[in-house]
Amino acid sequence: MLLYSADKNINFFQVTDQCNPVELQLKHDIKFSKLTSEFTIAANPLVYKSQNNNYKLISRNFFVELINKYWSETVFLSKSNSLSDTYINKLKSDGLSIASQEYKSFLYGFSKALINDRIHVISNFLENGKNKNDFTYIKYVWKKGFNFSWPENNSYLLSLLKDKNFSNNRHSALTKYLAINKLPIFTIVNSFNQIILSESSNEILVNKNLLDRIYNIYSQYFLENKSNQIKYQSLFFVNPHDAHEYKEDINYKYNIFKLNSNLNIFTTRLDIYYYLMKMKMKNINFRLIPDLKEVGQLVSEYQYYKHIKIHNNQYCIKNAFQGQPIYFIESILAKNKKSGKIELIKYIYLNHNNLSRSKYTAVFMNYKTALLAWRKFRQQMFQYDLPIKPNLTVYNLESFIKKYDDNSNMNFNNILFVPSIESYFYLKNTVSSDENRKLIDKFITRYSYLQIFAKRIIWSLTSRQPINW
Repeated sequence: MLLYSADKNINFFQVTDQCNPVELQLKHDIKFSKLTSEFTIAANPLVYKSQNNNYKLISRNFFVELINKYWSETVFLSKSNSLSDTYINKLKSDGLSIASQEYKSFLYGFSKALINDRIHVISNFLENGKNKNDFTYIKYVWKKGFNFSWPENNSYLLSLLKDKNFSNNRHSALTKYLAINKLPIFTIVNSFNQIILSESSNEILVNKNLLDRIYNIYSQYFLENKSNQIKYQSLFFVNPHDAHEYKEDINYKYNIFKLNSNLNIFTTRLDIYYYLMKMKMKNINFRLIPDLKEVGQLVSEYQYYKHIKIHNNQYCIKNAFQGQPIYFIESILAKNKKSGKIELIKYIYLNHNNLSRSKYTAVFMNYKTALLAWRKFRQQMFQYDLPIKPNLTVYNLESFIKKYDDNSNMNFNNILFVPSIESYFYLKNTVSSDENRKLIDKFITRYSYLQIFAKRIIWSLTSRQPINW
């Protein structure tokens, strides 16, 4: 529970007995006279318990008030207990309100400071926030003004300097191998083929003054990149149908700009996404959204099949799966119908389009695609007594790539990513429709800038709501 008084002088909340002090520092302080006690009181307490067991309110000095207002303030959050109830009742008895406009202003400033990452936990909740009377609290420090934190070792600027000292050959090689695979993924772009980024609500809803903007610039380059500092996010999809739903959701929520949005599904490759991930782009986060339908079927149905095994390092429970599922067809012992011998059969993909007829280890993005590939393999290997369904191992794409990225001794040359059937048919239909629209798109592109400019002018003249230029 966060306690606060509307009176401009209240600052501390402290209950003192003979052996156990607990204090709650607040924003203001209240003046109280005729205070008598034989206890030694900490600096500037707000409430203390005298010998006659009466709680008293006292004031803080001007210097402490100045520091709390312009430099630093400590806030204790605790659950409601007898001490907080006593404090609230004491405020009410002295004619003070904890639901005033000033209290709301304090909460607004406190929330704004949380969003701007200017409030930090400095005590452990379990170890330091509990005393023998079982009063629990969390201690926060609210830094104000130009009281900035010291630069951190894992800041953005230092990470750039470190990258210059280390070779990126491994990343470049992995990107090259991913480019050879040409695994399609999908994102949303506008009419200029610019990737659509979602903006954090913190950037939209919070009004920032000059000091807030200075601190944001400082934190971006000299402090660790926190999750609440991510301003923009771009989504890439494994399944084109998920990308289509995302596009429709954008059009539905922001139908005000539907006339000039002209959003499209853009097909790119996994290596492009990986390249963007490795770039040092401050405040932009790139996310790969797995095939949601595939994840749902895997969690609810596939994982219980006897011929499917979950990888040892894969997080998978009854209602959750980490990452984009990938399937490997495991080697199997099978009987040769001609010789009668038991042989180890390893599934490999033979690239007939390659002159060298290279052999690859297939990585399937979809369970049904793996079954179709196995069916064709059984037809080719008719001399062996192979089961109808293969033994499959399930892992996730992100961890699989990271495994190769971290280990320079592993070879990525013989890996082939096989997209889902949905992706194949989507690409097939898209290519045929794009050929028919090629001339029309060229004509529209020439005048799209002028169209959007004219529509925005009309919107600004006919609507009270300002348009986002």
